[in-house]
Amino acid sequence: MSAHSTSLPSLVIVGNGMVAGRLLDELLERQNRDGAKHYEITVIGAEPHGSYNRIMLSSVLAKDTSVKAIVQKDHDWYQSKGIRFISGSPVTAIEREAKWVETACGQRVSYDELVLATGSRAARIPAENLDLNNIFLFRTIADTEGMMQVAAGASSAVVVGGGLLGLEAAYGLAKFGIKVTLVHRSGWLLNRQLDKQAGAMLKTVMQDMGIEFCLGDEIASFREQNGSVCGARLKSGRELRAELAVVATGITPNAELGLEHGLNGQRAIDVDDFMQSSAANISALGECIEHRGATFGLVDPLWRQAETLAARLVNRELVPFENQAIATKLKVSGVQVFSAGQVQEQAGQRAVVIEDKQARIYRKLIIDQGRIVGVVLFGDVRSGAHYFDLMQAGKNVSADLPQLIFGQEFAESPGDKELAA
Repeated sequence: MSAHSTSLPSLVIVGNGMVAGRLLDELLERQNRDGAKHYEITVIGAEPHGSYNRIMLSSVLAKDTSVKAIVQKDHDWYQSKGIRFISGSPVTAIEREAKWVETACGQRVSYDELVLATGSRAARIPAENLDLNNIFLFRTIADTEGMMQVAAGASSAVVVGGGLLGLEAAYGLAKFGIKVTLVHRSGWLLNRQLDKQAGAMLKTVMQDMGIEFCLGDEIASFREQNGSVCGARLKSGRELRAELAVVATGITPNAELGLEHGLNGQRAIDVDDFMQSSAANISALGECIEHRGATFGLVDPLWRQAETLAARLVNRELVPFENQAIATKLKVSGVQVFSAGQVQEQAGQRAVVIEDKQARIYRKLIIDQGRIVGVVLFGDVRSGAHYFDLMQAGKNVSADLPQLIFGQEFAESPGDKELAA
């Protein structure tokens, strides 16, 4: 590792997830552009690995890729960039006056600028016996490897949560040839991204993969045998067998480190438009923050936060972060899903829908006073970006609706319009 110069300020990044990796890319790009090094950088990560693509853990579980393939920055990468990397020991204390942090193993690291990028953890559910062996909160490489090890010898599994991560976990476990039952408290799958009809279509697709569903229900307790999970009892009274359980019901910000050391915030660490916390010399970004009351779990705003923070730290440029509306494009076990804005129409709004149950294609545009305020696409998402642009622009689409619902290509083809007429 290169020697650390005493003439440069010290930048310490606590956390080594995807947003920390993106921040490093943004910092290095600006330093390369300037032709000068601005900081001596130290990264401290709780996990033993370098920065990896957490989104791809589902693909690791499904055996479509490997752990090695999803690591984006291994230990050699940090060394090659002259970055000090302390792995496998989380930061447990911040001394704001003396400007140092301390890790769980007692190592102290001084800073001039401190960045908290501690991310989030899987949310827990209020079920009894949640801490039994072979119950996993799907979040890390260690979780994924543990699930794969247990699944190899199991015959049944329960997955809790019908969001994207829960669906991907169920799909991955089903590929082990075991009976998988997914429990979701909503009445349909992906209820934040899909309406009831599209959710039902997704359920049919997943059932064809051998996955069973208990919708509109929750886990009351897990059953135990020799310290490990052997089943689950639902609030409805139904009993399920399970030698393995996965809880994938959302995330909780890892904000305690900042909040317990005096930083402002309610659910997470409060930052301003430039990722500055309430304390001088301490910034934060990613899933551990709240910005104007909002917390974050999608990649797009996190990348823009990294750009804002890097611009301020390196170039002293103030480029404010804005929490913009974004579209959600998901690939659930080979099925394309796109949604933006509202999912359900409200009083006074119009829903324009086409559905092909045999081809498993569904489209819905929600219209309010001639303008698109919601998009739900299932199976064919080719016009998603076009619909989103129209929604963002607030364009009146009343005259184009008969063609528009069939997609951008149809709507823009004069010949097709003549035929439709």
